[in-house]
Amino acid sequence: MSRRSLSRREFGRLVGASALAAWPAASFAAGGAGQAVRPAGGALLQVALVTCPDYAPETLAAAVRQGWRSSRPPDVRGKRVVLKPNMVDVSAERPIHTDPRLIEALVLHLGDLGAREIVLAEGTSHNRDSEDLFRRAGYEAIARRRGVRLVDLNYDDLVPVRSVNPRATLLREMVLPRTIREAEVLISLPKMKTHKLAGITLAMKNMFGALPGMVYGWPKNTLHWNGIPLSICEINGTIKTHYAIVDGVIGMEGHGPVMGRAKKAGVLVMGDNALAVDATAARIMGVDPERVEYLALAHRIKLGSLRPEDIAVSGGRPDRVRTDFALDPEFASLRAPRG
Repeated sequence: MSRRSLSRREFGRLVGASALAAWPAASFAAGGAGQAVRPAGGALLQVALVTCPDYAPETLAAAVRQGWRSSRPPDVRGKRVVLKPNMVDVSAERPIHTDPRLIEALVLHLGDLGAREIVLAEGTSHNRDSEDLFRRAGYEAIARRRGVRLVDLNYDDLVPVRSVNPRATLLREMVLPRTIREAEVLISLPKMKTHKLAGITLAMKNMFGALPGMVYGWPKNTLHWNGIPLSICEINGTIKTHYAIVDGVIGMEGHGPVMGRAKKAGVLVMGDNALAVDATAARIMGVDPERVEYLALAHRIKLGSLRPEDIAVSGGRPDRVRTDFALDPEFASLRAPRG
């Protein structure tokens, strides 16, 4: 009798499920590296949904200010702030990377708030020539114009840390770039996109780029072998992300994260809990976050919450601006029903 071979996605799911079964319930207790389901006192998680129809400087400046004050932003005064955009590659035809105009608007806002230092840092996964990508993405120009330090995380100094999950599979001890380890405030700045291996990619998935390619390979092979959902949760449980801003002004649909098509959603999604931000962004994309494997896993291990009753969204209900993104056919089941 013939035996069907496992796909990479199915294998990753089996690995992740077995590792989750052994995940200690206390790993994400209050005071640990992970974020609690709700803030202290039982208050709702706060997410800002801000209409942002274009990348004009004045439009972005107003949207960033509105979202910042409508959520629970970190205190950045006198601190080193590290911005982690999404830049797996750069293309003039496709919106692959976080738009530099949004990054510049945020840099100016953080400067107004008194940030001591702002660092723009990314560890690209598909194209190893980071200098070329930084230049073509417009990040190098921002760094020069605004006095921002630009760091290639793939070749940064390294610091070993223990995973928040002591029974982690291939990530039991992570090797982090010093820039990430020493960030006083870390902000994830993903592009709103579909993903051929994960369904969608937002703030939590964006943290793949925080691990160095010279240790984990290209395109971060070890993280894929470990299982994408499990790797996302172990990384986000170990690395504290203080804030997230999803660039949904123009995202990507279809065969993302590199070969998809432009899709305008005209929004920014902002907040201090990456899972709540991602769940809200998913709903805007027409995706049920409970059907996204890594978001459901993150909810189970208390990295936050994806339930709408746990999330206060300022700026209106996500379904008010819902813009269905075309999904890779393998992930058609993620589509949320209307109504």
